[in-house]
Amino acid sequence: MRDDQNNNLLNVFLGIIAVFVLGVMLLQLKTVLMPFVIAVLLSIIFKPLILGLREKGIPMFASLFGVLLLFSLVLFLLGWVLFASTEAFVNEIPKYQTKVAVIADGVESTLIYWAERFNMQPADFKWSDAIQLSSIASVLTTGLGSFISFVTTTFLVLLFMLFMLASSGEMAKKVSVAFSPHYSERISSVLKVVDSHVRQYLVTKTLISLGTGFLTWAVLLVLGVDFPLVFGFIAFVLNFIPNIGSTISVLFPFALSLLQFESLFVPLFVILGLGGTQMTMGNVVEPRILGYSLNISPLLILVCLIFWGWLWGIWGMVLAVPITATIKIVFENMPAFRPLAFLMDGPSA
Repeated sequence: MRDDQNNNLLNVFLGIIAVFVLGVMLLQLKTVLMPFVIAVLLSIIFKPLILGLREKGIPMFASLFGVLLLFSLVLFLLGWVLFASTEAFVNEIPKYQTKVAVIADGVESTLIYWAERFNMQPADFKWSDAIQLSSIASVLTTGLGSFISFVTTTFLVLLFMLFMLASSGEMAKKVSVAFSPHYSERISSVLKVVDSHVRQYLVTKTLISLGTGFLTWAVLLVLGVDFPLVFGFIAFVLNFIPNIGSTISVLFPFALSLLQFESLFVPLFVILGLGGTQMTMGNVVEPRILGYSLNISPLLILVCLIFWGWLWGIWGMVLAVPITATIKIVFENMPAFRPLAFLMDGPSA
């Protein structure tokens, strides 16, 4: 009995060490691993397209070139939108800075008033001096320095993705050669389930995110809020982050509308319009289109968002759900890990 307890404690201790070592490795190898994971997910999306083109007799080189062309076109459009919007925002900074200074002075006066009411000594602090939107311009300028890192990551993603797509359909053959018939059949079955479920989730989530981004752009355009295209793009990206992303994508344009308009009429409609869009797309449209649930515990999703966000930043949060779903599917098909897969399940209906 005592030996069993010692073994359990040892297993827990070794598990904690293994998780810590894995976290350190993922953090240190972020530059290579993150583009690789993104490439895996993109190759899952584009794999049916490549196989379909091959079945129609189109050479692999031409098929890969088409995917590369499509990918490059999307990146060019995104780059053009972000560059043009950043330039427009920098030009609008003086207008926003004046309004921020007025708001800061009002907050400062209110704090001083209440400090005097409670016989407190107000701090000698000028909020209007602390909140300088010109600093945002310097941040944006500094952010351009990370463009090289973005280009490097994009290049690695494209490189990994093209090699994966070039070997599409060969994984099953390699598995059958590398393992015995019993294990190769099980591994192939797990890979097919992962491939199907993750692709369905990614394609559905991408379509829903596109719809959310379009509706965000339309609502802000009708209300006259500045930079609707940028906020539409932000809503598209953040929609991949469960719960947290939808909240942030509403708060950003709401904050700008408070600066842009004198009355609260437009900001109120921004909250109502974008909040209604997020609730409708996330709670009504997405479940009906998806047709099934990944059945992952909401608490586990929150923990994974924090964990992968800490490791890989915003891209880690975007990748958190597909990675967790893949791990859960693998655990479900491994008898030794099925109890863990059961613990990862969401609440039963």
